[in-house]
Amino acid sequence: MNEHEPRYVEYALTVEADRTEDVIARLQGRGIEYVWEEAPIETFVTPDGYGFQEAEVEQVVVRAYEETQEELTPEVLERLRIEMTEWMGNLAYSIEARIPQAVTEDPVYQFNAIEIKPDLVIRPPWDEERREGERTIVIEPGAAFGTGEHPTTRHCLELLDELLQEGEAFADFGAGSGILSLFARMKGASEVVAIDLNPSAKSAVEYLMELNGVSGIDVRIADVFAEFAETVDHFDVVAVNIGGQEVIDLAALCLRIVRTDGTLLLSGIVEWIEEQVVSTYSELGWHVTSRLQGDEWVTLAVKKAT
Repeated sequence: MNEHEPRYVEYALTVEADRTEDVIARLQGRGIEYVWEEAPIETFVTPDGYGFQEAEVEQVVVRAYEETQEELTPEVLERLRIEMTEWMGNLAYSIEARIPQAVTEDPVYQFNAIEIKPDLVIRPPWDEERREGERTIVIEPGAAFGTGEHPTTRHCLELLDELLQEGEAFADFGAGSGILSLFARMKGASEVVAIDLNPSAKSAVEYLMELNGVSGIDVRIADVFAEFAETVDHFDVVAVNIGGQEVIDLAALCLRIVRTDGTLLLSGIVEWIEEQVVSTYSELGWHVTSRLQGDEWVTLAVKKAT
């Protein structure tokens, strides 16, 4: 380490959950500025997957980072731990002291190529490898949802490759990064509408088009019910990769805007709401023609029953 670079010791203090403000104030009194509470998170099931909330616990861990000029040998760390224990008094049940783990690489750059099919691969911009006959989607990891790492995205791409034909019209509800819309244009769709409520989706989709040298995607930041209020029997394929409850709520709209012989690509569905999704569309005269599952996530292609 360069002698001019600051050294830090990381303290992990186990404290009462309802006294974290007192703990932080005491640490700040020692001149420590970098403090954060490691609150435990509990997961619960929702119709669209999982929800997260801070768990109600009696104890939490507070992490603090203190600058020091000393070389952090085991002996120095133990002495600092004892000093911190004395400083905190009865505010901490236990205290550990260690050298913080160095961040050696931006996690974004750990994104590797993802093979959707033998001839269809998602790659980051810095990965210039290509195989003979490979169809390549270039995507910036860490951007909007839809990098291909999640099974719903991969399965939507896999089924879209089978379903969408050149010259057809495609609508992408909850477009996110726009990866499905991009692939639809790459396959030769004559009309591609990517729609999302998030204003950042427009720049995300436009950047994705630039990365891949693709144009012609109609990006709309709008509510789908208002945007397609007058649309009837128009799209050959409509993709809804948002969530199971949204797939149910959008059923009537989707069936109105898709052609009679068209296909709906439904994803973001967790297995515990799949039966409800299938029942909803079955009652409206549509049946499942393809089904893919990764972990608990299900992707369905549905067509009008004949």
